Amino acid sequence: MAERPEIRPLSSGVGAEIVDFDFARNPHEGVGEIADWHAALDTHQLLLFRNASLDAETQVAFLETLGPALIENEKGRAYQFVSNTHADGILGDERFAYHSDHAFMDDPIEVISLFGLEIPESGTQTRFVNGVRAAAALPDELRERISELRARHIIDPGAESSGVAVRSPRRSDDLPHAYHPILWRHPRTGEAILYVAEQQTDHVESLDDDEGRALIEALFEHLYQPRFSYAHEWRAGDLIIFDNLALQHDRGAILPGTSRTLRRVTVGGTPVYQYFRAHSKWGLD
Repeated sequence: MAERPEIRPLSSGVGAEIVDFDFARNPHEGVGEIADWHAALDTHQLLLFRNASLDAETQVAFLETLGPALIENEKGRAYQFVSNTHADGILGDERFAYHSDHAFMDDPIEVISLFGLEIPESGTQTRFVNGVRAAAALPDELRERISELRARHIIDPGAESSGVAVRSPRRSDDLPHAYHPILWRHPRTGEAILYVAEQQTDHVESLDDDEGRALIEALFEHLYQPRFSYAHEWRAGDLIIFDNLALQHDRGAILPGTSRTLRRVTVGGTPVYQYFRAHSKWGLD
């Protein structure tokens, strides 16, 4: 029987590395190993597997130990390329402010995996911040103040991806949006998540704009502390799996003249193209 993989914390705030995991085995076998990394994901919110040798089918099969992989494109594939050069690439080379993918939907993506296919020598950092750890460390007065409040998460396809929504004029109610509790209970673990983010949170329900803006900024000041964060420097062969509800992520712009390609597989939530087809009033399909 194979030895269980070693689990090493990456930082005090986010993540763990799974050492010596054997991807050559059928991902639906080795039940003990799978149970270990599932539990580790709930504990650490992000898992890193170094020097993985994964084709698309193996990556999809591995993620499907957590649930059915989302079909996020009209080609019917359960994977996409996050790339500034790949013919089918998405998200280009621009900078992205902190966000949770698809927070503007009622049911955002639950788990995201990214596999490093083509990685330049520098300029490929992704930063993560842990909303579970931040919620647990909230001052009592601030926790009480937000305990029953909801914030609006909204996407404006015309806005810069690096922008902080609450620092711009309030966005139109006609844009795609959803309201989520500021202290959102994780559907699997029951833990509280501090769920506000730079890119998409623009308003607090039941508060006027000035009061809501001040509250969101106070929450940002708490949330984006180094003690809740982890900065990942990508290498080819890295596989990262992270809890998209518990964590937010951002990235710097891809440097001019460089090429970066990650393969992305997701679990949980609504496929983005189905969402926009169902909400054609926004004219984004």
